[in-house]
Amino acid sequence: MISYLTRLMLLLIVFSCSSNDNETTNTFSTDIKLYESGMSYLKKKEFTEAVEQFTELEIQHPYSKWATKGQLMAGFAHYKANEYEEAILTLSKFIELNPTHQSIPYAMYLKAYSYFERMPDVNLDQKLSIRAVEEFTELINKHPNSIYAKKSLTHLKTLSNHLAASEVKIAKFYQSQGYFLASIKRYKNVLKNYKKSSHIPESIFRLIECYVSLGLVKQSYYFYKILEYNFPRSQWAKESGKIIKEKKINKNLKKFRKKQLDLKSLQPEDFDLI
Repeated sequence: MISYLTRLMLLLIVFSCSSNDNETTNTFSTDIKLYESGMSYLKKKEFTEAVEQFTELEIQHPYSKWATKGQLMAGFAHYKANEYEEAILTLSKFIELNPTHQSIPYAMYLKAYSYFERMPDVNLDQKLSIRAVEEFTELINKHPNSIYAKKSLTHLKTLSNHLAASEVKIAKFYQSQGYFLASIKRYKNVLKNYKKSSHIPESIFRLIECYVSLGLVKQSYYFYKILEYNFPRSQWAKESGKIIKEKKINKNLKKFRKKQLDLKSLQPEDFDLI
């Protein structure tokens, strides 16, 4: 009798251990299967289904490494589905919960790009463009050696030109309505904040026009010399030269040193003094 009970107990222990092993194996394979299922939907461009699988993975196995990967891929799936705000929220969560993860630079890049891809027309509000600048800049500052930092620099150049174009568009409207002080402020914003923009020469030319309209000879001549020094062969320099000649502005009004004319040397606050 004792021998029978002993054998029965041993069988129960073995069965119990076997069941636990199977349960562990099944749990481990389930999180992988959920992740693989999500990736399969992603490859088939069935983005809603992919997000559902990655979300289910996180619910069932919140501490699995596959759940962490699933968070990132859920953000990517939202992005591919043009669900930009959902992508930003999901990627922000991934970044916050996994600050040391090796994929953080990519997550930050994708988040920034979710703003960048919705960059509005220059006639519209530029909040999304400004947010893209902030996100790309943060990525560059935190991960300067990543490949995504290098890509971000290219996008920042595009954003700089775009935002400068928006400022010029608004400034030209003010100028056309005779609000010269308001337009001067906008043109100077281009010089201060977008120094590498392709819109710099025109902004300087328009400043000359505004100052001439206000009868401010010294300021108009100073900007003419800046334009002539930095962009001597541009059409804007030639046009401004015609204005100076037509208005008979004294060319010997003042001589400027190189550091007063070179845009690389001038600081944002310098333009407030002109």
